[in-house]
Amino acid sequence: MSRLSAYRWAVLVLTFVFAVPLALLAQRANAFGVETRASDLWFHSRPQRAPRTDMIIVARDEKTLKEMGPPTHADYGRLIRKLKAAGAKWIVMDIDLGDRQGHAADRALWTAIADSHRTLVMVRYAQTRTGEPDADELRGLRALEKSAHWQEIELRDRTPEWGWLNFAPATSDFIHSAHGAGVAVTEQSLDPDGIVRRSRAGYLAKVLYPADAKQGKLTNYYAVVPSLPVITAVSAMGGDKYALDYDFGERLTFGKATSQPLDSKGFIPMDYIGREGSYPRVSMAEVLKKEPLPDYFRNRIVFVGSTIPTDDLTEYRLTPFGSRMPRVEMTANQVQAFLDQRPLVEPHRTAIAGILGLALVLGLLVGAFRGGWSMLGALLALLLYLAVGWVLFWQRSIMLPLLPALSLTLLSMLGALGLAAWLKPWAVARVVETRDTGMAAGPGEELPELPTRRGFGFRRNRGL
Repeated sequence: MSRLSAYRWAVLVLTFVFAVPLALLAQRANAFGVETRASDLWFHSRPQRAPRTDMIIVARDEKTLKEMGPPTHADYGRLIRKLKAAGAKWIVMDIDLGDRQGHAADRALWTAIADSHRTLVMVRYAQTRTGEPDADELRGLRALEKSAHWQEIELRDRTPEWGWLNFAPATSDFIHSAHGAGVAVTEQSLDPDGIVRRSRAGYLAKVLYPADAKQGKLTNYYAVVPSLPVITAVSAMGGDKYALDYDFGERLTFGKATSQPLDSKGFIPMDYIGREGSYPRVSMAEVLKKEPLPDYFRNRIVFVGSTIPTDDLTEYRLTPFGSRMPRVEMTANQVQAFLDQRPLVEPHRTAIAGILGLALVLGLLVGAFRGGWSMLGALLALLLYLAVGWVLFWQRSIMLPLLPALSLTLLSMLGALGLAAWLKPWAVARVVETRDTGMAAGPGEELPELPTRRGFGFRRNRGL
């Protein structure tokens, strides 16, 4: 084997020596905040994706408050009836409906919900609740059972268990009349830095009621309360809670649709199509003033929610783009990912293939140069890795690790420089020895190839 080939093989082997521990470390990338924040750069670099044509937002916006004041339950009832008359496929009430506003207003809303047969409502989780729920809340919890999934549940040791009595459904009349219910997309889902990168897709709980209260059908059973995006997506696919298959730590399956990665704690990554305003919006005031608008709502999933930045009902939360987004639009983003059957693959799931693939390219390109020129090979390999990563994220929502890749590139380059420095004195000594001893090539023989720094790459030594 020539000295040049030995050098190249040494660079390749050394790069893989660095790559293996980095790949194993990258598998735990979601445990390190710095890598999680670095992965946000993929969102910044990707062009905005188109929203689904069958999704639209009806906004409780500034115009609504200015023209009609805070909407009442009766207003929401009129809205639901107008949306149904316009041919809305599903109506997702991503707004708090946990209070009562009088018999007439409440009746206007729950009868509209019941008559639509296509309305889904939001549920909260009251983490700090310590006392027992009142009679109306208990009735709402029993109604929540019809949306809770209690079959085909696979658990892991790290799967948290939530208190059944801590769920805070909408007023019992509303949730009882709804087609289904789910927990808000932002509930218990913030990362330590306040960014919503993942949402809880399901909450495992043992169904228990006070001994002196009316019991539900699932009493003493373990059940999973789905999130609002999950119950919306499975309903839009034509299924129900029985089509869901929760395998915590592995996947969430929607019937025959493509499964979504589900970690042991119940999180699914959020794949945002773009920044706030990516989905078409219509003011609630406009919808209530005009006749039914079939061109806007026919065969569409209509999300109803607040978009006022200063309104607590809006829940403006940070996204990986570094900007804020109202909760209702986050719900729409997650529903689109489910319906498009396009799961977001996080860096820790691509760590082995990504880092070892980069190691191969680095070993070949860095080994093709010597000295300071090895930096060129390392840069080319890194640029190729980033280009492939950008295409994968743009086309398939697949993220590659970033910081482990940068670390491997630097280590491979330094390793190549170290090998070149270590080989140089030995190579020069061999050249001097060849001249001093008068070594000459015999018939049909050549002098051995020796590496030397002349230009870039290696050239045959023919003496000094």
